[in-house]
Amino acid sequence: MNVKNNNIPDWKLIYLSSLIGMSIVLNYFLWSINSYGILKYLNFFILIFLTIYFLIGKDFQKYNFVRLFFISLLVLCLGSVTIDWDARSVWSFHAKRIFFDNNLYSGFDNYMPELMNAYPLLPASLSATLTKIIGHWNEIYPKSTNLLVLLPALLIQCSFLKNYKLTLIWTTFILLFSGRILINGLMDGLVAMYFVSSCLLIFYLFFEESQNIASLKNIKKKNRLLLLISGISSGIILTLLKNEGFVLVSLIFLITILFKLLYKKKFFVEDIVFWAIIFTPVIIWKIMTVQNGIYPRIMGFGLGETLYSQNILERFFLRALEIRNYKIIFSSLVLNEKFLLSVLIFIFCFFKMFKKNKLIFNFILLNSLSYYFLLYFVYFSTPHNLEWHLNSSHRVIISIVLMLTFFSIYIFQRKKKFNL
Repeated sequence: MNVKNNNIPDWKLIYLSSLIGMSIVLNYFLWSINSYGILKYLNFFILIFLTIYFLIGKDFQKYNFVRLFFISLLVLCLGSVTIDWDARSVWSFHAKRIFFDNNLYSGFDNYMPELMNAYPLLPASLSATLTKIIGHWNEIYPKSTNLLVLLPALLIQCSFLKNYKLTLIWTTFILLFSGRILINGLMDGLVAMYFVSSCLLIFYLFFEESQNIASLKNIKKKNRLLLLISGISSGIILTLLKNEGFVLVSLIFLITILFKLLYKKKFFVEDIVFWAIIFTPVIIWKIMTVQNGIYPRIMGFGLGETLYSQNILERFFLRALEIRNYKIIFSSLVLNEKFLLSVLIFIFCFFKMFKKNKLIFNFILLNSLSYYFLLYFVYFSTPHNLEWHLNSSHRVIISIVLMLTFFSIYIFQRKKKFNL
C-alpha cells in the first residue's frame, strides 16, 4: 500500500467518481422521460460495473480503507430492515410507488400528502430501478442503492486527501458522526456528504490559489473539464436528494457570487452554464409539483393546526418572542455533542492554519454559518410542534458537522511540516 499520494487531487479517482455520478443522474433522467426499461437497466449495470471496478481495480489499491468502509456499510445496510418512519414511509414508500406504477410522477396524485410528495426522487428512482431488475420488493435491499449514491461524494473527498492515513481518519469521523444515517434509508447523511463535496469542488474550481495545489490557471483543460463535470453531477444530485439539498446549493451559489465580487474574481460564461445546468432539473421538478398542486408540507398547505393558518414570518416572530423556545432550540442545535466536537476540531485548525488559508476558511465558515442560522429560522417558523420538529435536528446538523470536520483535515494537511 502506498503511504503517500502527494499528487492531489487524484485525477483517476475523480474521473471514476464523475462517471458514477453521471450514471446516477442519467438514471433519474431516464425515469423522468419515461424511457424504455432496457435503457435504465443498462445504465444500472454500468453503474454496478464502475462500482466493482473501484472495489477491485489495481489503480485504487491505496484506497483499501475506503473499499472496506463501503463494503461494511453495504453489509450493514442489507442486514437491517427499514424501520425509521421517514425512511420507510417517505423515501421507501416513494420508491415502492415508482416500482409498482412504473412512473416517477406517481406521487402527483397527492395520495397521502403527509408523506412529502413534493420531495425530489433521485434516490428513490435508483431504488426502483434495482427492484425492477430483481422483480420483487421488500423492506431491506432497495435502500442499499443509497450507498451507490454516496460513492461519488465519498470518492471526491478522498481524492483530495494526501494519503491513506488521512483517508482512514476521515472515514472514521464519517462513521462517528453519521452513525446509522447512511444505512437506514434516510437522506440526511447523503445531503451532508454532497454538501461537503460540492463546496470542495466549487472552491477548487473558482477560488483555489494555494501554493500547495496547482492554481486554476495551471489546471489542464482536460482536468478542469473533469472538475466541472464532477461539480455539476454533485450539484444536481444534492438538489435532487431532498428540499434541504436545494437550499444548500442555493446558499453555495449565492456565497460563490459574493466571494467573486469581494475578491474581484472574473465572471465567465462558463460560470453561468455551470450553475444553469445544476439548477435546471430541480427547477423543472418544482414547477411540475406546483402545477399538480403538490406543495412542501413545511409551508403548511392544507393542514388544520392553528399555526398552519399563519404565514412563515408570523410563526417565526410568534416563537421568537418566547424565551422558552430559545432554550429548547439551543439544547438541540448548540449542545449537540457531535456539533461541539466538530467545532472544537475546526477551531484548533483555524488557529493553526488561518493566516495562510484565509480564503478557504472564510468560504467554509460562511457556508456553514449561513446554513446553521437558516436552521434556526426553519425551526422558529415551523408549522409543527417545535419540540417534535426538533427531533430531526440531530440529522440535519450533520451537514455542518461533516463540513467542519472534513475541511479541518483538508486544510491541516497543507501544513509544511505535516507528516502523517
